[in-house]
Amino acid sequence: MSQRPKTRRPRPPEVRTLWVWWTPAWFCTSGRIEWGVRKALLLFVAVCFTTASVAPAAVAVPVRSTAGLRAYFVITEPAKTVQAAAAITQNGGTVYAAYDAIGVIVAHSSNVDFASKVRTTEGVQKVGATRTGDLPADVANPPLPPAETETATTTPEIDRADMTQIGADRAWTKTLGAKTVTVAVLDTGVDDQHSDLKANFDAGKSASCAYGKADTRPGAWRPIADHGTHVAGTIAAAKNGTGMIGVAPGVKVSSIRVAESGSDLFFPENTVCSFMFAADKGVSVTNNSYYVDPWMFLCPSNQDQDAISEAVKRSVAYADSKGVVNIAAAGNETYDLASKGSDDSSPNDTTPAPRQVTNDCLSLPTELPNVVVVSSVDASSAKSRFSNFGEGKINLAAPGENVYSTVPGGGYQAMSGTSMASPHVAGVAALLRSANPKLTPQQVRAKLAQQANDIACPTGMSASCKGSATNNSYFGEGLVDAAEAVGAAAGQPKGAISVTKPAEQLGFGGAPALPLLIKGMGGSGVISYSANGLPPGLEIDPQRGWITGVLTPGAGRYKVTVIARDGEAKTASESFFWNVWSF
Repeated sequence: MSQRPKTRRPRPPEVRTLWVWWTPAWFCTSGRIEWGVRKALLLFVAVCFTTASVAPAAVAVPVRSTAGLRAYFVITEPAKTVQAAAAITQNGGTVYAAYDAIGVIVAHSSNVDFASKVRTTEGVQKVGATRTGDLPADVANPPLPPAETETATTTPEIDRADMTQIGADRAWTKTLGAKTVTVAVLDTGVDDQHSDLKANFDAGKSASCAYGKADTRPGAWRPIADHGTHVAGTIAAAKNGTGMIGVAPGVKVSSIRVAESGSDLFFPENTVCSFMFAADKGVSVTNNSYYVDPWMFLCPSNQDQDAISEAVKRSVAYADSKGVVNIAAAGNETYDLASKGSDDSSPNDTTPAPRQVTNDCLSLPTELPNVVVVSSVDASSAKSRFSNFGEGKINLAAPGENVYSTVPGGGYQAMSGTSMASPHVAGVAALLRSANPKLTPQQVRAKLAQQANDIACPTGMSASCKGSATNNSYFGEGLVDAAEAVGAAAGQPKGAISVTKPAEQLGFGGAPALPLLIKGMGGSGVISYSANGLPPGLEIDPQRGWITGVLTPGAGRYKVTVIARDGEAKTASESFFWNVWSF
């Protein structure tokens, strides 16, 4: 598996479109598309040159033949790690970090028999290596990520189709969110000095968890790649007149860096540390746009993978018990998570090899109990081609294509992937917590589901999209609704259709109009669009809802009515004015 290209910094404040050529891709064998962050659930553009498949072989587990320093989970009953710690020392290991509340120890050892010996200790339930390669030298003294060189932007905030699509723009008329709510971005680090993030950054709930132990030195949370900063902007970029606005621009955002510098991988011990830190610091919501490396799916039949699953599961459950709402991206492999068969991308820290997997093998933290799993949709609320799916595996859908957000150094960039969809839901969860701080995680999850706008399975996709309009394998409960979360929109009856109400528009005769997206929500089947009273020269795309064109020379004020119609002929309409000036 190829390594990522080096990230170039600083980035000026502009949008970049990046093209990644990758094989196999969406319509080939399953694999995770990479750029910048290996295994962060980020997607740009991929093209497949071959449809040849590889027959899965037996599981290939790297055989350890040298005595390099390795990391292990040693698992006991909660609050009973003392005896295990002694056994670790007696068998040539050291305790790197201990999470006694959940009975998980992160141990280091260069003894090739370490795991097998410690497994025989009374009170030890599981032992497993967390990675298939040696620990890097940095584990002894992790360096701080270099500070970004910031380039401030004066570009005014732009209207964003994704925010209109989920009703965030209507939510802002009620509330921007509360400063008492912090959303932790468990990712590659966040640029806390970015002009759209600085005012909302919560350093007191930020750290690096690289190698499995919290490092709260100032700046330890800063980025080693663009991914985490982009996620943070979608959640809580400030409404300050420049750049862009996040879903919940009034809440706080923190950075808990999971990824390690050099590999950009999200190892299990780092993940456990991150959930424990978030819980103990009183974070309200976490966003998790990654899967736990080095195994795409963790299988209970393997002792190492079984220990990893248990440790991560306990840390997520601990966070949930402390009131944290955990949101996760579904993944970008076009993979049916309810019908697993093969994996040729693991382990990704050494040499991947094809292997058979079953539905007992889980992608973490996505497939853990009480995690809100988010699939990606495009601007028309159709499933993104890359998005994972699965009956009983998806909770909600959110925009994940060409999402414009912050990147390190003061810039902005459009990215695509379920990584970009998940933070929309994290932002809405933060708005819910802002409106009602006493909501439990279970109540937040229930409200997110109840308030979502139904999206039915598309016509002709019955083989892979299973379920009803109210809950199916592509979209779960439907498209997340920020407006309803704060009471800015009345709840739609199940099956009802609604359409966004645009703000008043302005254009100039003889010039192209700024494209305007009309978005229908809810309903049944495919939604089509029409418009009455458009200024001369403009037209609406009946399938996608975009109004585009070149305004005919002349001045006027036009009352425009847009209509959304679903597959059962139910309609919704809204009216607005379009002003055309002439020179």
